[in-house]
Amino acid sequence: MPCRLLLVDDHPALTRGLAALFSQEPDLEVCGQFASGEALLAHLEAGPPPPASLLLLDLHLPPPHDGLSLLPRLRRQWPGLRVLVFSSATSPMLVAQVAAAGARGFLDKSAEAGALLAAIRAVHTGQLVFPARVRVDASVPGPPTEPGQVDAEALLRLRQLSAREREIVGLVREGLSTRAIAARLSLAEFTVSTHRRNLMQKLGVHGLAELVRFAHEHGL
Repeated sequence: MPCRLLLVDDHPALTRGLAALFSQEPDLEVCGQFASGEALLAHLEAGPPPPASLLLLDLHLPPPHDGLSLLPRLRRQWPGLRVLVFSSATSPMLVAQVAAAGARGFLDKSAEAGALLAAIRAVHTGQLVFPARVRVDASVPGPPTEPGQVDAEALLRLRQLSAREREIVGLVREGLSTRAIAARLSLAEFTVSTHRRNLMQKLGVHGLAELVRFAHEHGL
């Protein structure tokens, strides 16, 4: 099922640019663009709107509703609408407040398009996407099931792995040597070594210990 998006930002040029970007993705569909929290609320309260699944929300909006003040109301009245905050204000304290208020993710506006698309898809599938330095408190009231936290940049790196590379990193995590992995997969040891070198480069890790830690942290 495609991800149906609502965009809220007080810079129309940005929302138009984002809508153009998303229009190139077959699994994403923009079904509303708003320049204020007031306009968003009017749309949501007007009757049954087209069922949106994700809201991309800026924090700095015209009075009387900024993004942070909107979050508790959105969670209370439209709990099925997942919110990904997309903002240039990125202090750890603010990001923690956003998480506590009910957002499902936070991404800096300086992020590349690929990271934004990855974050949207992750939130749409039920994951939490916050900067790695911010701890999300799972005790904060929210949906019945709180999935694991995922760093948006890590998501982008993970998407670069081939199926074979994912298979190999899973076996590395199990503690298998290059020779054992080669025997398990009926591959030459040189081929396994090449796959390991490539996936470490894609993941931005150096050495076996970092690779194993990354695999544990991201469920590979």
